[in-house]
Amino acid sequence: MKVMSVLLLLGVVVTLATLATWMATGMSPYTKFKIVETIEVEVDPDDPFAGTGFFEGTTEEKTVERDAFQLGIFPTAGGLIDKHMVSVATILFPVWSLIGIGAWRRRRAKKLEGGAG
Repeated sequence: MKVMSVLLLLGVVVTLATLATWMATGMSPYTKFKIVETIEVEVDPDDPFAGTGFFEGTTEEKTVERDAFQLGIFPTAGGLIDKHMVSVATILFPVWSLIGIGAWRRRRAKKLEGGAG
């Protein structure tokens, strides 16, 4: 098997694995390690405002934060080296760049061999 075929196969495998991870973790546009969401909770009957009719129904909305990983298409970095830098783009760009550079160098080397002989 040729070297370029192996590199292309490796690139496709890494791409498929990365996209499968992205899909399995929620297909988020940005990488997240904490999820902030709004949930409905029962109104506490001991709440002094509950007895006065301050709440419209029997539930109220509450914002909660939970730990969960979502691989994103793009990084959400706060600095140069940050755990949020991991993303589909930052994984696949170096892989396909190296494959492209390798293909260009092989093609260039073949042209130089053919032209010199």
